[in-house]
Amino acid sequence: MRHLIIIIGFLTPGLISLSCKPRAGGTPVPIGVFLSSKLPAHSLDQRPFDAKPAIKLALNYIQNHSCILDGYKLELIYKDTQCKTSLGMKALFDLIASRPRPVALFGGMCTEVNEPVAMALKYWQVVQLSYAETHAKFGTADSQELYPTFFRIVPGDRNLNNAKCRLINHFGWKKVGTLKQSDEPRHALPHEALTTKLEHGYGIKVLYTAGVTKHEMDNIGNELDELKNRDVRILVVDIAEDLAAYVLCEAFHRQMYGESYLWILPGYHSTAWMGVGAANCTSEDLNLVLEGHFAVEFALVRKDNHTHVIGGKRANYIWSELESESPNIWQGYLYDGLWTLAIALSQALGANASFSHMKLLSAINNSSFEGVTGRVRFENNERLGLVDIRQWKNGAYEDVGYYDGASDVFNMKSDLGGWEPPLDATVIERRREYISNLLFVVMSFLAFIGISLAFIFLFFNIRYRNHRFIKMSSPNLNNLIIVGSMCTFASVVLLGIDTRILSNDNFVKLCYVKSWTLCLGFTLAFGSMFSKTWRVHSIFTNIRMDRKAIKDSKLLLILAGLLFVDILVLTLWAVISPFRMSVMELPQLHFDDKVVIPEIEKCQSNHSAVFQAVLYAIKGVLMILGCFLAWETRHVNVPALNDSKYIGMSVYNVVVMSTLGLSISVILQVGVLR
Repeated sequence: MRHLIIIIGFLTPGLISLSCKPRAGGTPVPIGVFLSSKLPAHSLDQRPFDAKPAIKLALNYIQNHSCILDGYKLELIYKDTQCKTSLGMKALFDLIASRPRPVALFGGMCTEVNEPVAMALKYWQVVQLSYAETHAKFGTADSQELYPTFFRIVPGDRNLNNAKCRLINHFGWKKVGTLKQSDEPRHALPHEALTTKLEHGYGIKVLYTAGVTKHEMDNIGNELDELKNRDVRILVVDIAEDLAAYVLCEAFHRQMYGESYLWILPGYHSTAWMGVGAANCTSEDLNLVLEGHFAVEFALVRKDNHTHVIGGKRANYIWSELESESPNIWQGYLYDGLWTLAIALSQALGANASFSHMKLLSAINNSSFEGVTGRVRFENNERLGLVDIRQWKNGAYEDVGYYDGASDVFNMKSDLGGWEPPLDATVIERRREYISNLLFVVMSFLAFIGISLAFIFLFFNIRYRNHRFIKMSSPNLNNLIIVGSMCTFASVVLLGIDTRILSNDNFVKLCYVKSWTLCLGFTLAFGSMFSKTWRVHSIFTNIRMDRKAIKDSKLLLILAGLLFVDILVLTLWAVISPFRMSVMELPQLHFDDKVVIPEIEKCQSNHSAVFQAVLYAIKGVLMILGCFLAWETRHVNVPALNDSKYIGMSVYNVVVMSTLGLSISVILQVGVLR
């Protein structure tokens, strides 16, 4: 019946005080308690605290108001280790030498003491439960071999890392950068586990892991520069308190703060570190970096503080009692830790008092009860507990979420007071640039007007080709000038067509159509004008003065020769260096969280510059000769050639506009590339 009562009380802590009565006496069960009048060296807050009030409160509830340990009485043997290895080992030997030997050790709080003690206790088969140990070495893969009898009631890095991963995953960040203190295993070990979990457990890419040390402070800036160069926006940090402010100060000088950055820092349960080591920054500077950052730390008290916890009282009632005695961050874990030992001892001792340390180990690992610090559960000697997620806003921390390792539950406030999570990296937007629709329509409309006028002139020229004045101006050559002009007008429309209208394959075909249309159109128009100008010049410079007529057929032959050269060059171009579609990147445009990379489509070939140079040279020589002939015949007026003066003016116009257009095109292209 006694075992049944224990189980009922274990599952329903609120009923313990109703079914059990206070008792006195019992067989003493000695437990060593390691306290420290000094705090660990890594803590900035060195003010001593008194752990005894919380222990005595828990002991009072255990001895007088529970059904556990019926017939037994916990006898606590206090030892002050002062966080010194030598004193810790002496205290351990004293306990082991005492009779009866303690069945368990409660404490201590310093790694310098806990590590050698835990390694030694496995040989005496004594269970140790620490109420304040947070070092990562007790949660590594080989910790079960090194410290098989060691437990800790404080949630370890496994819980903190899970909370960080869930936090990062909650906001959808897929890229992070991390910063660890390489010379301190307390921070380096869990950080390595964190990065592995992020990448392999959550698919989150760790862009860069920076390593800093206290002995190379000058290197901190270099590591931050590397993080910034890799475009890290979400920074997860694992460093000691006395290094944190210095790192954030260096981040301030590199403008790694504001709406574009998010820092996830360890929770130090204090703000004393914010003014340490930041000589080059004011408090206002640090606040700029700190604003909006998240701190992840083990919780001091459960969230649902009206829940009945072990001992039969509500959590807020127990907490108020603890606060009234000697408040410190370990008080809840002192209370729950002693309860954990009491419940486990109750199960290990049993009715026949056949105690064994294996029973005690199993009982602690199987613990499950509601404590002041949350549900108490263990897995592989590690506490699965509560982790607070706090955010720094307007100079103070605010609780915004939590992670419960016992139930694997993550919870975040939906409203973070207007705070918006930053992007995890600069957004790179590739923006395909096209000719604006308005410009394309306007230029196409103007080209259409030109083509329409040319078509009217062509119709008029053909319709009245036998008229005396038209017949005297060589209508066949005029028709070719008109056709060439229509081709160049059409090229305006062709140059504005892109992949919004055509497929990629058809765009390549368009490359040939554009080049052939413009090149041959220019040759038809200007070549015809050139041949007519040449005829005027030939007649004017004929020294025999026989005024022998130069027929149109001879001019057409000259034009055919010019066209043949163009076709030959264009054909060789198509065969030797065929066109392909390429996308060229223009200079990047930088914004706060975005980089825009403009892209343009172009016709590309391997030797396009060579063939363009050949065509430019041919056209250039042709225009130079045309200008020369027009200049030489500027005062000539041949009645039989009634358009000789207008032909010369047209040659000048074409040369000037072609030179101007080509120059502007080259200048604009160079300007865009810059």
